[in-house]
Amino acid sequence: ATLQAAAMYPGVEAAAPRTVILNCANIGCSYVDSLRLAGSAEQYGNKFDWEGVRLAIRYYEGFELKPQGVCKNRTAALSPVPRDLKPYITVCPVMDNQPDVDDLFTIRLAMKYKCQLVDNDNYRDWKGQVDKKDSDDDVRHWLSFGPGTRLKVSFIFDRLGTFIPSVPPDATYSAADSDSRSPPPGVGGFARDRRSRSPPVPQGPRRS
Repeated sequence: ATLQAAAMYPGVEAAAPRTVILNCANIGCSYVDSLRLAGSAEQYGNKFDWEGVRLAIRYYEGFELKPQGVCKNRTAALSPVPRDLKPYITVCPVMDNQPDVDDLFTIRLAMKYKCQLVDNDNYRDWKGQVDKKDSDDDVRHWLSFGPGTRLKVSFIFDRLGTFIPSVPPDATYSAADSDSRSPPPGVGGFARDRRSRSPPVPQGPRRS
């Protein structure tokens, strides 16, 4: 159902947008680290750069997704969100005794939209610490045994500064829905076409 239909007919539920959740602090810091490893970040005084987030957003928009960036309040205070990225970024509130509140909201949003979350953090504390603040059984199960095992995506920036995720969007589209494993037409088409052109692997004689 569309948003317009939901407005006209209160009983109709609007379709969730096709989105992906980006942890801004992790992506922006990883980008600067990659530049340093490539020997091209001597001019960087900070550990964070919004350009890394921008590159990730452009990558996912190429798959017709609507990326949502989750940003720590302190990160946004030290490095204000650029004007062109403001439509994509949600800045977390300040929460006492919760230094990784951005992790919490990254996870919660991915759970809500049943979509990929992009972060190089392994979330070990969110998976295993029963007394973890603001965590619960739903979060632990989702990350350890549920859809989160497939939807959690790591990434790198290569020596050319290109954003490369460990799993492309079309590989886990609707991964949380056991009845729908295939991406819709037009998404990830290059990868599918490339696979369709691959010659069959020759089979050798079976050994008894």
